[in-house]
Amino acid sequence: MTCIVGAVCQDGIIIVGDKKVKAGQMTYYENKIISVEKYENLVVAAAGFLDIREKFVQDIRNLHLLEKKGIVKNDPSRGFVGLTEDIAHRLYEIYGPRYKAEGFDYESEAFEALVCHRPKSALPFLYCVDSVGTSSKVNDYKVIGTGAQYAYLFIKPSYSKRAVMDDMAVIATFIIRLIGTYQIDDSIGADEEGKVQIWKFPNETHPYEVGGSQLNRILKDAENRLKKFSDFLILGK
Repeated sequence: MTCIVGAVCQDGIIIVGDKKVKAGQMTYYENKIISVEKYENLVVAAAGFLDIREKFVQDIRNLHLLEKKGIVKNDPSRGFVGLTEDIAHRLYEIYGPRYKAEGFDYESEAFEALVCHRPKSALPFLYCVDSVGTSSKVNDYKVIGTGAQYAYLFIKPSYSKRAVMDDMAVIATFIIRLIGTYQIDDSIGADEEGKVQIWKFPNETHPYEVGGSQLNRILKDAENRLKKFSDFLILGK
């Protein structure tokens, strides 16, 4: 129940996520893209069943403690991606049988995450980790969550290897605003101020969460695109 977009651009990598969470009759807003404490330049975003996603996020926030206790182990050949794989697989071993007993397809529905890391003196990279703890590198773009089926309709024709982070951030923000505005998926949307969450991983500098005037500019550009799209749908112009 979310929409998180990751895209590899010529000047770096962007991750854009919605903020809406719907649990029964309750709606609230939270950041779904998380900077992992004590692990430099590592950001994780998750989608899936609310309770499993929250357990994954909790483990990610406590990653240094899990590693210290030997619950997960840092293998240099697998790096930080290996740690997130281990957390996902650990959750699968605990909760997979329970969900299957209740008739849920845990492997395809329960969980998915985007992991972005920028090693020292190297370009950032983006991986997707599934619910059983298997990862695959993202070389272009990836959308996780129930919003993926709608997001790909706009991202596929818009993306190219020459794309820059700002342009892809606007497209991803437009998609999230579109889904929320027209209630295409009632569980997806910007927060009450119309904001989404955007992280940038530039090729040459440290990653950072976009805010202030830079975020406002992206939101404004996305809103202008949404208005033009709405005029086209409703007025035919």
